[in-house]
Amino acid sequence: MKKWLLIIISLLLLFSFSFFLYLYLNPLRFIDRLVRPLKIVRQSTAILNWNNETRQYLQITFQRNKADTFCVTISRPVKATSPRLPVIVLLGGLEIGRRSLNYIPTHGQNIIVAYEYPYRPKYWYDGTPLQQIPLIRQSVLVVPGQVSQLVDWLHQQSWADTNRISLLGYSFGALAVPSVLRIMQLHQIKIDGAIMAYGGANLCQILKANLKTIPSYFRPIVAGLASLAIRPVEPALHLPHLKGKFLLINGQFDHQIPAPCWRTLHQLTPQSKKIILLKEGHLHPRKKALIQKVITLSYKWLAQNKLIHELKLE
Repeated sequence: MKKWLLIIISLLLLFSFSFFLYLYLNPLRFIDRLVRPLKIVRQSTAILNWNNETRQYLQITFQRNKADTFCVTISRPVKATSPRLPVIVLLGGLEIGRRSLNYIPTHGQNIIVAYEYPYRPKYWYDGTPLQQIPLIRQSVLVVPGQVSQLVDWLHQQSWADTNRISLLGYSFGALAVPSVLRIMQLHQIKIDGAIMAYGGANLCQILKANLKTIPSYFRPIVAGLASLAIRPVEPALHLPHLKGKFLLINGQFDHQIPAPCWRTLHQLTPQSKKIILLKEGHLHPRKKALIQKVITLSYKWLAQNKLIHELKLE
């Protein structure tokens, strides 16, 4: 009996040590995984008309290693007015991916790059089974490195204005932006402006607010475990270290990003920053009017900071 008791105590001590070591370690250890060179394993091109614009859509699959690939769709004007154009890197919601390009009514003389997440399940909104946490963790922790290398690749392209590259994160994308920017700063990958729309800090509280199908008595446990698993991308860990120009947009009546979470985001984001608080709920693909309002505010800010060619958005 004493033998088994010693084994249990030893295992508990080992678990406690590992747990506190994980909390103590620099989160960059888990997300700073730039792999060079970045390989293109697949690409295709299509010419299409979008709201009276003729655009070239270039779809590329990048590979960082055998098990680490990601896709982007690049929208470019067929008739460019200059050899190098401003670039917008777009991180939309989990369920959008390439379709995020469709929410921008006019692309104009700008290049828009839509990043697709490696894992986009219903679980984020409809509940996260415990068995999915390791897969979610693996997929979420590669996002900062993937997006950082994407921006690094964009800096090497002859058609990109490397003095006007911006990063726009909406909903889930806004939660990823701080860790992405931290990695880019570490590797001196230049970004000229960033937007976090409907983001927040404190992933545990955000997950708890979104895992609505899980019973209330079990939800804090699942949210705690899930947030611990993806702790290295916790916005609060990265925001104080950032530099640059920021636009923050949030909804006053957002139940998916609780008020304490977006207030913490606003407080921790360093200057220079502009904060816009709308009398709205959470951003969602079904809310087309709200999406257009947020896109319009975003593009006005980008134009004011001379990061894009101005667009006429209704």
